[in-house]
Amino acid sequence: MGEKKRPITIYLDEDLFRELTSLSEKEGAPSVSDFIVKIIKEKISGVEKPVFDESLKSRITRIVQDEVNKHLQVVEMLRRQIAELYEKVDALSATIEELKSKTPETTEARREKKKTGMERLKEEGVVFESNLPKKLNRDAFFNYLRREGAIVIETSKERIAVDPEFWRDFEVKLFEKANTNNEEDLKKILGDKGFMLFTKLRDDNQVIFDSSSRKWRNLINVVG
Repeated sequence: MGEKKRPITIYLDEDLFRELTSLSEKEGAPSVSDFIVKIIKEKISGVEKPVFDESLKSRITRIVQDEVNKHLQVVEMLRRQIAELYEKVDALSATIEELKSKTPETTEARREKKKTGMERLKEEGVVFESNLPKKLNRDAFFNYLRREGAIVIETSKERIAVDPEFWRDFEVKLFEKANTNNEEDLKKILGDKGFMLFTKLRDDNQVIFDSSSRKWRNLINVVG
């Protein structure tokens, strides 16, 4: 036995009836009555089907697309900024590496400039006036070294500054160990710098070889 149906009468104005007629045709309903029944059933069952106007759909689509485009533009701008930032970081890294490669040489040169005359004398062992730069105030230079404890020897041709430790070693080798006036033997005993100092003193008669004792006599004129 079929489902029992009861008739219901609804009075609609002309405008509302025309709208329902248009909607029922769009939805493919056989009649306005069937369309109204369908809407009532969906309402009761809680599955109300929204009916959108095509112009509203288009408007919503445009709004959504505009918002998406705005976000895409922001993303693209951020992408370009990040790419530029990476380029700047790479350039900065290259500059830092270049500076690092130059720093040791520059630092070493500055350290060299900061060395005192006494520090250089300690490294060299002995400094001859004839080897000094022409623009250097030589009197002030040798007075400074003497005040700092250097041995300053004055010959007929030039002044010679000797580091105290180097001088003590030189004295022991020449006046105590050496028992020969053979230059090759003396060079082996004194070393290159020590032998250079020896020849300056010998040529100025400040060290003399005593053939009887086989020793060198100390006649050195130390400025005190």
